[in-house]
Amino acid sequence: MYLLKEEEIKKSLTKINKKKYFEDWFNIVKPILLTKEFQVRRMFSHHKESVWDHSIDVSYKSYVLARAFRCSTYKASIGGLLHDFYPHCWRYSKKLEQYDSSYLDGLYDKKKFFKKHGFVHAKEASINYLKYFKEYEDEIVTDCIEKHMFPLNIRLPKYKESWIVTISDKIDSILDIPIILFYLIKKG
Repeated sequence: MYLLKEEEIKKSLTKINKKKYFEDWFNIVKPILLTKEFQVRRMFSHHKESVWDHSIDVSYKSYVLARAFRCSTYKASIGGLLHDFYPHCWRYSKKLEQYDSSYLDGLYDKKKFFKKHGFVHAKEASINYLKYFKEYEDEIVTDCIEKHMFPLNIRLPKYKESWIVTISDKIDSILDIPIILFYLIKKG
């Protein structure tokens, strides 16, 4: 896998790289974006895009909302970026299989309903972020990651930043509904 450099990342973020707060946001998340482990998420499928794209969208939206609500843009940006940083892909990816098939471990295992991806990936992402990005460990960042799937994860977000990441994730995911419906009808 080719690792993107800083300028390549900036250039590739065409949806946001011309927006008002891009540079401030980018300076917060840049150290994570430049890592190999986070860049692998370019090969993780997430509805209509990659986990990389989705996480960046949620992180930038979270930054903008945190500015508006006068809370920590830093913690909202990091929590938004790492909210889906789970260790294994939940949808097949040929590129990922060719790169390192261990990321697909458990993909075809039968799981009980409440052990499926939607219910467990927030906790998995929280454990994984501490494995790779321990220097960002923080109660608010952890809450952003672990509670972003509310109401599937029954516990309420505790902080403003957690609510912001949860809402940003929902906004971004709602935009995927037409793609999901098309896929289900086509598969059907």
